Amino acid sequence: MLDINHTNPIGIGTYNLNLENKEKTLQALLYSVSKGQNLMSTSLLYDNGKVVDFLYHFFQKVKKDDIFLTCHLEAYIEKREDIEKQLDEYLKRMHIDYVDALQVHNSYVSKIPLLSTYEEINRLIEKGKVRFLATSNTSLKELQELQKHFTLTSFEGVYNLECKYYENIGLLDFCKQNNIQFVCYQALRRNQIAKMNYPFLVDLAKKYNKTQNQILLNWLVKEKNLKPIVKTTTLQNIDDNLSSLDFTLEPNDIHLLNCFQDERFNAIEIDWKNQGGITIDKLASQFKLQS
Repeated sequence: MLDINHTNPIGIGTYNLNLENKEKTLQALLYSVSKGQNLMSTSLLYDNGKVVDFLYHFFQKVKKDDIFLTCHLEAYIEKREDIEKQLDEYLKRMHIDYVDALQVHNSYVSKIPLLSTYEEINRLIEKGKVRFLATSNTSLKELQELQKHFTLTSFEGVYNLECKYYENIGLLDFCKQNNIQFVCYQALRRNQIAKMNYPFLVDLAKKYNKTQNQILLNWLVKEKNLKPIVKTTTLQNIDDNLSSLDFTLEPNDIHLLNCFQDERFNAIEIDWKNQGGITIDKLASQFKLQS
């Protein structure tokens, strides 16, 4: 069995998977695995549970022990029993015996205290249905409180070139200090960053004879020590993503990437309670270019 620190540097995203052509999508996922990718994150929220149902076919082809699978608890947890009920839904739909990490998708999905939620997840570890504690999209204060009482193995949150919120508030440093692997989603902002054609990023792509996305993935993995989750069902894109790690950025170029931010993201006040504002999981979806 895998632990997250020994998984491929680039994870497999399942949000908005193309289920119109299931055969093509399945072949792409199997191709990713054949190339060494073995970290996957999913949710019952994705396409109203259809993605999880589709992953049943994936796990008919791939041994569960060969994949580190993270699953999200979704709204709403009103009592402890709801947690195991949601977990059992994952296990039943995918026909698997356990998940590697179970985490709240956002802290507000739990109407019982967050610590009580994690006490219950810890009980599920003792039952053998879950292997590791993890969390996602929490505030730094919430993460610190959880870490006081439990040992978390990973944190899933937004991070990319433009949107460095979690770094700015010290959460990335806290993860490093406590051996919590930061797994970043929207690492490429669904190709929005490349569409911006920032001159310095265009120049870096030309300098290294790589795509802009390859520059970004290289920086995230090799400089920031993060594990980006990227969704693609195109074989060429899978190859491009994995070959993004076969070169080394020069220090001055790393400095450019480290220093860049889009201040529009920093100006947004995060709605941690989901009371009508922009929640942290929606942050990177702001300021999209018109297609």
